[in-house]
Amino acid sequence: MTARTAADALREAMIGQGGPEATGWSGSFEQPPAPRAGATVAILGAGVAGLTAAYELSKLGYRCTVLEASDRAGGRNRTARNGDVLRELGPSGEPVTTHECSFDEGLYLNLGPGRIPHHHRRVLDYCKALGVALEPYIKETTANVIHLADGRVVRWRNRQVANDTRGHIAAMLAETLVQRDAVTGELLDLLRVFGQLAEDHSYEGSTRSGYVEDPNVHDFPRPAPPIPLSDLLESGFWRHSFYQPVDYLWQATMFQPVGGMDQIVTAFERELSKKFGDIVELNSEVTEIRLIDGGVAVEHVRGGESRTLVADYCVSSIPLPVLRGIPANFSSGFKDAINAVEFANTCKVGWQAEERFWENDTDQIYGGISWTNHPITQVWYPSNDYFSTTGTVTGAYNFTDVAAKFGDLSPSERLAQARAGAADLHPRFADESVVPTAKGVTVAWQKVPYQLGGWAGWDSGDPAHMVAYKQLLQPEGDGRFYVLGDQSSPLPGWQEGAMMSAHYVIGQIQGIIPLTVPEAVRVPDSVALTQGSR
Repeated sequence: MTARTAADALREAMIGQGGPEATGWSGSFEQPPAPRAGATVAILGAGVAGLTAAYELSKLGYRCTVLEASDRAGGRNRTARNGDVLRELGPSGEPVTTHECSFDEGLYLNLGPGRIPHHHRRVLDYCKALGVALEPYIKETTANVIHLADGRVVRWRNRQVANDTRGHIAAMLAETLVQRDAVTGELLDLLRVFGQLAEDHSYEGSTRSGYVEDPNVHDFPRPAPPIPLSDLLESGFWRHSFYQPVDYLWQATMFQPVGGMDQIVTAFERELSKKFGDIVELNSEVTEIRLIDGGVAVEHVRGGESRTLVADYCVSSIPLPVLRGIPANFSSGFKDAINAVEFANTCKVGWQAEERFWENDTDQIYGGISWTNHPITQVWYPSNDYFSTTGTVTGAYNFTDVAAKFGDLSPSERLAQARAGAADLHPRFADESVVPTAKGVTVAWQKVPYQLGGWAGWDSGDPAHMVAYKQLLQPEGDGRFYVLGDQSSPLPGWQEGAMMSAHYVIGQIQGIIPLTVPEAVRVPDSVALTQGSR
């Protein structure tokens, strides 16, 4: 293999053929036959990356064993359902039960990933191949709410903010233009349509922002009066993810599995069991990793019994904050890479509502997200089962320092704070009979055992991260131990990144992607990739 071909293979395995920012994938994942019949692989972690690796390697003829420390597969792909027990690390560092989910049968809420972009082709391809039915996920509707409460309370509709801002800016720009030529005339006409300006190029409001009142047979609907530009500027609405849906990762169309995101995990488990037997071993906590001649030895505890799994290869999707606490005879450079990046703080709150009040005649919200500067940050409305009686709603999803403080609250305090914040957007949230506390759940991912965070917090401007990220793309122990998962991919926080990393590592094991990275690798910007550009 030439150096050029090796570099191309590495790049395309990680990002596809569209350049450093691409996430597309245009073909099926195919590899040549396994180079050594009967080779064994220890896969650490049964999250999406580990399951993808197990599925593909098993198809190639490798004998795989998946060790999962918790009592369920999926990792951060977690869908809460009736009877599910949620646990977090308590003050003593031991797992404690935070919730036993009491949603009505058939209701669910995605506590981890909740949407699939249309350009995440690996995820979509696996859903098709594994029989996971998909439905549209609604990222944004013009009925969604912008709520801000810094000194004065603002509760605006998405359509008001978007179109009144556009109208005011178009009018201001038009006022500066003097028509001297045809090009200026065309620009003025563009601004007139762009901002829905009056004939004199002033902005007096737009039906795009909504009506003063619903139309009737006697009156033509009048546009709602515009929000003054000074109020829009004072609010700082753009600082609260208002334009996130414009970013490529969140652009329509998006999808979600029918019945919950964990349907992807369930499909992988079903196919692995059917084709390769019971290769996923739950409740198997890794206690030591040793690189040995010709392989890797993994010490672990299962059912209170210490065991050793020896394999030719070991691929680990154990989150880096967890992996760094496991004794291992890695090189100092590899240990430095594992220690270099922290995982993000992020929390979610979910509720069952006994009535879908957000769909009522007042709000008319069918999917999408409302944003607020309250610590809950956002409220997600369900994109499924419209017009039914009950539903689940994500009542908080936050990040960074806000999530750290929120996660330090007790579960009951989180629910109380989330209820108060959501009630600012929808007063019905305050009614215990409509949104019962007993049917609320919370998760602080930084406190979840065997996870310790939402995703790797890579900083593309940090020189230490540049060294660490490149190091983690290269195996330890003469090509025997590999790190995989979205944590070592261009898409931290996304299932596409987890699958992408699995494909990359398999390519290295197969010998079609070099074990050493032949050129500089761009470090992902985790904040931009999980929260959008600022």
